[in-house]
Amino acid sequence: MLYLRKSKKGFTLIELMVVVAIIGVLVLLGLRAYSSQKERAMNAIVKANAGTIQTMLVGYMGDHDILVYGDIAAALTAAIPLENMINPYNDLAAIYFEEPSTSTFDDASEISANQGMAVCKLIAPNDVRVNARGKKGELIMTPSITRSLPANKY
Repeated sequence: MLYLRKSKKGFTLIELMVVVAIIGVLVLLGLRAYSSQKERAMNAIVKANAGTIQTMLVGYMGDHDILVYGDIAAALTAAIPLENMINPYNDLAAIYFEEPSTSTFDDASEISANQGMAVCKLIAPNDVRVNARGKKGELIMTPSITRSLPANKY
């Protein structure tokens, strides 16, 4: 009597489901790592924008010997066009805003609306502090590295 053997070709449904589940777990882990890296990269762009703004303000102060509140906008548009810099969280938003206050950086009226912006705060003539805000408007530069411009150019 001739017996036919069934050859086993392919994978069972259980084996395929296990492989799909493993791939799904790996994708979830990768997405979580990607989102945190993306956030850190965006914050690095905002910090770089704040550094550039500080450099522009120092250059303006060196040319004009004094920096008062009305000069901040002129200083930031004279040297380098701000349109070439981007706000990583909202490409339609500005990259900086001015706070004409002598208190801390936390007194912004709409902190959440200022995401991704560098904050320029004029404490006194020739005393401008620059900081940066993150995704939710939180400060991303600690007070120890909040940049303050020199009292004068000498």
